[in-house]
Amino acid sequence: MTVLEGLLLGIIQGLTEFLPVSSSGHLVLARNFMEIGSVPLLFDVILHVATLFVIVYHYRVKIGGLFGAAIRFVTRKSEPADSEDLQMILLVIGATILTVVVALALRMTNLDGESTRIVSLLLLITAALLASTSFVERLITPKRGYHWIQAVVTGIAQGFGTLAGISRSGITITASLWTGMSREKSGEYAFILSIPAVLGALVLTLAEDGQGAAQVGFLPTAVGFIASFFVGLAALRLLLWMVKRARLWYFTIYLTIVGLLGLFFAV
Repeated sequence: MTVLEGLLLGIIQGLTEFLPVSSSGHLVLARNFMEIGSVPLLFDVILHVATLFVIVYHYRVKIGGLFGAAIRFVTRKSEPADSEDLQMILLVIGATILTVVVALALRMTNLDGESTRIVSLLLLITAALLASTSFVERLITPKRGYHWIQAVVTGIAQGFGTLAGISRSGITITASLWTGMSREKSGEYAFILSIPAVLGALVLTLAEDGQGAAQVGFLPTAVGFIASFFVGLAALRLLLWMVKRARLWYFTIYLTIVGLLGLFFAV
């Protein structure tokens, strides 16, 4: 991999990790288009770690509050204001467990393939999911606080978000909206929920493919990481703005075009 290819893949990762268009799906299509071939899984995970840093940086105050609420709960010094944070912690834990179960099941059944045809079909499914968010509030009234059903639905949804072509952020935000979360909370929750998922993927990949970064090369990996971080920061802020204003359906048009083109050229 050249430095330019590492830069382009980093930019693609930064944009597509937060914009609900499937980062893994776009990386597969980009690699196929640029004829890079198979890139070690660790390189993909390193790019995901860059966008993980974006989430931690953007939500540093909220994450600090969650840690504080957890510590006070353990030391039996909880405050009334900690109630919602503790609910969110339980929700993230429950949803993460279900995500792991679903992701492992998909992996064992070999449903996580990366062919252009499969990725393109899943991009069309993502387009349909995002389209549904334009009318969710006509059918579902946002609820206060969090509920166990949200952990079940979003956890399973995020598990399917591990498939290349299904946007993790898109499917998780869509699931949270359909379970009654407000638009403001759904974006925050979806990205905080991604933290343990990305960390788990990193640990698993290091165990299975520890030499991946060396095979790609240090400089392309470093350039891809930096590009992914700064582009991702801008993309995250754009997405949160669009979630609040119910504009996620805009991406349906783009995903439909890309998905159909992928199917056409895969034939």
